Amino acid sequence: MAKKITKENIKKINELRSLFPNEITVKVHRSDNGKFCAEIITFSGCFTEADTFSGLIEMINDAVRTYFGIPEKYFSFMPDYLASIEIAQHFNMFPVFKETKNLNLINTNAGVKG
Repeated sequence: MAKKITKENIKKINELRSLFPNEITVKVHRSDNGKFCAEIITFSGCFTEADTFSGLIEMINDAVRTYFGIPEKYFSFMPDYLASIEIAQHFNMFPVFKETKNLNLINTNAGVKG
């Protein structure tokens, strides 16, 4: 049975969600060993990496949640940032080994309402 979300939880969720900007800028490049590396320019000192581009997007979202200190129980209520189709195609359809590009990732979640 699913647990009911309390008014206090909704207030906390919305408070935490308000920390997330609508868009973040991320510099992405491929390392010499082929991994995708990201510097989240919007948040100074925030870096992550992954083996695949889709894995990198997941790691970027995790890094942002960690940056804001979001408790794990609220993860599913937090915004997710996604790359545009054009950016995803750019990194997935062609082998790109020495590429750097700034990305603007868009917050896809609407506010939680009680």
